[in-house]
Amino acid sequence: MYILGLDVGTTGCKAVLFNVDGRLIAQSYREYLLYHPKPSWSEEEPLEVWRGVVETIKEAVAKSEVKVDEIEVLSVSAQGEAFTPLDRELNPLYRCITTWDDRAVKQHDEFLKLIDRAELFEITGHPSSPVYTLFKLMWFKENKPEIYEKTWKFLLWEDFINMLLCGVPAIDYSLASRTMIFDIRRLNWSREILEPSGLDEDKLPEPHPSGKVVGEVSRKASDETGLDEGTLVVTGGHDQACGTLGVGAINPGATYVATGTVESIVAPLHKPLLRREMIPMGFASYCHVAPNRYLILGANPTAGILLRWFRDKFGEKYVEEASKRGVSVYDLMMEDSSKAPVGSQGLLIAPYFMGAGTPNWDTYARGLIIGLTVAHGKPELIRAIVEGITYELRLNIETLEKLGVEIEEIRTVGGGARSKFWLQLKADITGKRVVLPDITEASSAGAAMLAGLGAGLYKDVDDAISKFYREFKVYQPNLNVKKTYDRFYRVYVKLYPAVKNTYREAFQVLEAAGREQ
Repeated sequence: MYILGLDVGTTGCKAVLFNVDGRLIAQSYREYLLYHPKPSWSEEEPLEVWRGVVETIKEAVAKSEVKVDEIEVLSVSAQGEAFTPLDRELNPLYRCITTWDDRAVKQHDEFLKLIDRAELFEITGHPSSPVYTLFKLMWFKENKPEIYEKTWKFLLWEDFINMLLCGVPAIDYSLASRTMIFDIRRLNWSREILEPSGLDEDKLPEPHPSGKVVGEVSRKASDETGLDEGTLVVTGGHDQACGTLGVGAINPGATYVATGTVESIVAPLHKPLLRREMIPMGFASYCHVAPNRYLILGANPTAGILLRWFRDKFGEKYVEEASKRGVSVYDLMMEDSSKAPVGSQGLLIAPYFMGAGTPNWDTYARGLIIGLTVAHGKPELIRAIVEGITYELRLNIETLEKLGVEIEEIRTVGGGARSKFWLQLKADITGKRVVLPDITEASSAGAAMLAGLGAGLYKDVDDAISKFYREFKVYQPNLNVKKTYDRFYRVYVKLYPAVKNTYREAFQVLEAAGREQ
């Protein structure tokens, strides 16, 4: 008996097949394009994403040599916020608008004149931002009224895939939370938000708890995907919540860290944390996919992407050598950086190249390099980048602990988890036990656990975790190295406050210069 976990991300999707004992059998991945019709807009073609889902399902099954009638159930882990308008015949009426599209700034600012920012936070657990679905739906109603009226349902990726698979537009509580329309304590769409927004509740999908059977794969979906008609479809969740379940982090103490393009820090909670001082910090607290649990989410938007930036701008020798040796360019970069001394000879890099995430939350912030001398080379620069990203991780952890969140160990996945050097550095800088799980496809594993729970393959969530989560390697902090990093960290945390106002001034100068040209 087998379980399929689907992970639909911003730039690609993945299908991962597991057996009931939590062993990864086969997986497949497809990328799809992002479209930018205007500089600050970001869109996806819904049918291109669906085609990617179909192809990955077929390929994963083919690789596994598993018979489709042995696949009992599936569930979807999905990116947050992104949505598509569909008519009653399930035709997309517009491209999917993704998270990092900022077309709804005007609607966001106008809505905050109708409802207090703190009240919005109390209902949704999210500090208000134009990225959320609420404001983009308001943009639709104002700017595309004919499409808004024709729309039967606005669906996020979980409910879009569920709809095409089984004909039911079902969304789970965790992903519904990411719309900023959902009441995270009443567990339903919020009338207090819908009424002033002017949006129609009947155009939204029906919220359900994660791990609930909502339908079966239809004949049409069976013909397209190759899955057996009647395969169970179960509600999954937001990718960060699914990833947190995938590493078994459902109780306070264990924290999920996914280090990719963005680094996400997710800690489980027994109840939502809604302290008002969190609002300017950017932390969101909302429904976990684990039953009767919540989580708190922080993020650094410039993590792995900063290493890619260095590779593309300054890493030609690494690219050439990696090609000759048939190895990863990032492995070579990390190998070189590991030879540089702790603290990179006094070089500090604040990784705000795409703005500051939690807890400073400043869109005006930019990358800061301090201490650079002619003695520094590429190894020191790479190490300082990785150290800066990890100082930000420590800053997030310490801030969460001050807010009352219990963090004893880090369970980490993503590109950053492939480097032994970086994993040890995480332990040395944070002072926390760092665990690399046996299965690093955490979001897909979380979706598979939910699928198995829905199908009754596991007696409860702890039983599912016992099948899927195993420690592959543990990194303990080297206390002597940590003492050195403590001194550098004390300097690092002073950098942002020292230049905070300068960032905004520099932006204003740049904006004025652009108008004059």
